[in-house]
Amino acid sequence: MYKFPYSLTKTAPGDDLRMGALLRDALAHHGVSFRVVKPYGSLPSEYLVAQTDAEGPRVWIHANDCNSSTHYDIPRAGLMAVAAVVTDEAGTRFVFDGFSRDEARPVAQAEACAHAIAVFLGLEPSEPECTW
Repeated sequence: MYKFPYSLTKTAPGDDLRMGALLRDALAHHGVSFRVVKPYGSLPSEYLVAQTDAEGPRVWIHANDCNSSTHYDIPRAGLMAVAAVVTDEAGTRFVFDGFSRDEARPVAQAEACAHAIAVFLGLEPSEPECTW
């Protein structure tokens, strides 16, 4: 079993204005445990992975920039979107889709992504749907 929370020793400091520190702080604020993972040696990108325990579903978190780079710790200035996906017995799907947002505000995307992950993992209650 994994020990939680993981530290992000590869994440640039917050004053470097990169997404990693924003995502780290937002996830920690919502009580989400995470670690840095490079899933395949052939991939240049590293991802944040969040899960409640070693047997639970893994949520893969990354950010995309305007130059088509994918990494969790890209510069904030070029942010296009933050995304979080999960693959489990139900298939692969978005937990958070920052691509469908009107604007790519780094702080808002990091916070919304962390909240969506916390709800998905059962760490926070989901918001009730409005019915009329």
